[in-house]
Amino acid sequence: MKNVVGILLSESRHSSYHLASLAFFVLGFFIASTATDLGPFAPLLVSGGIYLVVFSVLLQLLFWSKVALRKVLSSWLAV
Repeated sequence: MKNVVGILLSESRHSSYHLASLAFFVLGFFIASTATDLGPFAPLLVSGGIYLVVFSVLLQLLFWSKVALRKVLSSWLAV
């Protein structure tokens, strides 16, 4: 496991960030899609799964907006 994490971290400094976001998305989708068979606890787990999916999408949006702002403002800040 240390070797896999080491390879991912050495590939890019943002690989672990994207990997965690993808893991949150897949986990949230899996929880939301399989929780309907749990009776009275189903709405609680479905909403938790939806929150995980929304959280992972927001993580990616914040990351890409930071990258875009850095790209746009880099020429202005370099002066």
